Amino acid sequence: MRLNKFEAMKAEKDGLDIWPDLLRYAAENTPIDDIGEDELNRMKWYGVFHRPQKPGTFMLRVRMTGGAITSLQMREIAAVSRELGHGTIDMTTRQNIQLRDLRLPDIPRILERLSNVGVHSLQTGMDNIRNFIGCPLAGIDGMELFDSTPLLHAVAEAHQMAGKEMSNLPRKMNVSIAGCRDDCGHAQTQDIGFVPATTDIDGRRIAGFNVLVGGALGGSSPRLATPLDVFLRPEDVVSFFLALVRVYRDNGPREVRTKARLKRLIAEWGEEKLRAAVEAQVETSLHRAGTDERLQVAGDHLGIHPQRQVGVNYVGLHIPVGRVTADQLDELAHLADMYGSGELRLTIDQNVVIPHVPDSALSALLAEPLLATLRPNPPAVWRSLVACTGNDYCHFSLIDTKKHAFDLAADLERKGIQVPKGTRIHVSGCVHACGKHHVGDIGLQGSNIRVGSRVEEAADVYVGGKLGDDARLATKVLDNVHVEDLPVLIEALVRQRFQQTVPLSVMRLLERTNNLEAVS
Repeated sequence: MRLNKFEAMKAEKDGLDIWPDLLRYAAENTPIDDIGEDELNRMKWYGVFHRPQKPGTFMLRVRMTGGAITSLQMREIAAVSRELGHGTIDMTTRQNIQLRDLRLPDIPRILERLSNVGVHSLQTGMDNIRNFIGCPLAGIDGMELFDSTPLLHAVAEAHQMAGKEMSNLPRKMNVSIAGCRDDCGHAQTQDIGFVPATTDIDGRRIAGFNVLVGGALGGSSPRLATPLDVFLRPEDVVSFFLALVRVYRDNGPREVRTKARLKRLIAEWGEEKLRAAVEAQVETSLHRAGTDERLQVAGDHLGIHPQRQVGVNYVGLHIPVGRVTADQLDELAHLADMYGSGELRLTIDQNVVIPHVPDSALSALLAEPLLATLRPNPPAVWRSLVACTGNDYCHFSLIDTKKHAFDLAADLERKGIQVPKGTRIHVSGCVHACGKHHVGDIGLQGSNIRVGSRVEEAADVYVGGKLGDDARLATKVLDNVHVEDLPVLIEALVRQRFQQTVPLSVMRLLERTNNLEAVS
C-alpha cells in the first residue's frame, strides 16, 4: 500500500509520542521553520494547532465531554486566554472551547494549569476520536429517556485509557451519545451516533440506544448517518464503541486521505458487513434495532425552562456566532455561582446554558448586564445561527465567517424581517463544513472570486437542509455570490420561506457576481 504523507508521518512516529519533543520545543522556543510540518501536525494529538496565517501563534482546543464545564474551569480558561492569549475564545459545534493566539513557550504551562482544574486537550485534533457530544440538558430534562452523562464519561475514559490503540485511525471520528428525545447530538451528522431507543429483551422493556453510522458533512461527498440496525443496552455501549473503532482502524481506507472516513468503509462494505465485523470483535450477536424514541431534532436550548427538579430552571444564553471574551467567561462563571450551582453546559449551536436556577432567582439573573449582550431570548434569526472559525484564525477558511454571519443576522433584525422559529442559518468557510451548512435551512460555504485584479470573498448558497425523519442535505442553488450581495439574497430566501429555487429578481440582481471568475 502506498502511504500518503500523513500515513507516512504516523508510521514514523505516533502522534502521542510528540510530548517530550513538544516540551523541548517549548523550552527552547524553537523557530517554527525548524520544527517542521510533521512535528507541528503531531502536536495536534495534544490539541495544539499552529496557525499558519499568524506564524508563531497557536490555537488550543480543549475537551468538554458532553459540554459540561464548572465555573472554576471556566474562570481558569478565561484567565489563560487573558494572560497568555488575546482574550478571545470560540465555542465550537462540538461543545469544545478554543483558545487563540497562544505562544509555544507557554503551551506546557497552559496545559498544566488547565489539567489542574480537570480540563484536557488530548487527542482533540488529527486522526483521533474528537469530543464526545451529549445533551446539554442531561439529567435535568424532564422528557429524557435517561441521563446519559455517566455513560458519556465512561466512553471518554475508555478511549483515553486505550492510548495508542486508538491514536492512529485512518481519519477523525465524531461521536454523539444522548439519552434525550430531542437528538441534541445531531446524530445524523456523526460518524457514530447513539440515539435513545427501547426494545423487549427476555420479556422486559429495556431502554438503551440504536446506532447510526457514517455521517460526515465535510468534503465533496457529504453523507448523513444511516442505521446500523443495532440496539445496545447502556452497559454494552463501551465495548461496542471500542469494537467499532477497532474495525474502522484496521479496515478503513488509508490510501487517499480525502476518502478515509468511516462513510467510505460503509460505502465499500455496507452496513450489514460492518455490523458482522463488530459482532466478531465483541464475540456475541448484537440485538437488532429497537423502537426509536426520538421525538424531534434539538431546539436551541435558549430562554428560561423548568427542569425535571421542582422549583429550578435552566437558562439558555445566546453567544453571537459563538465568540466570547475572557471577561464574558468570567462573568458567566460568576452568574453560575451566584444564581445556579456553579455549573454550565455548552451546546452544539455554540451557546451556553446555566442550569439549576431557583424560581426565586430568575428575576435577578435576567436583570444582570451581561444578559443584554448574551440574550436569553434573541430574535429567531439569531437563535440557530452557526458560524465556523473563519479566516481570521483558520487557514482553510476562504472568508470571515463570523463577521459575515453576524452582519447578516444584524441586517435581518434591523429590518424587522420575521424569520420562522427554528430556522437554521449555517456558515462554513470552506468545504470542510465545520459550520454544518449542509444541514441548514440556509447554508453558506465560503469561496473566492476575482474582481478585476482583486480576489474578494464570496459564498456558495445552499437551501433546504434538514435533520430528522425526513432528513436531507441542503441543495446548492447559487455559486460564488459576492458577500456584498448576501444580505439581499438571504432576505429574499427568508421571505420566500426557503423555497429550493431563488426568485428571478434576485437572480438578476446577482448576475454581476455570478459572471465573475471563481478562484480555485
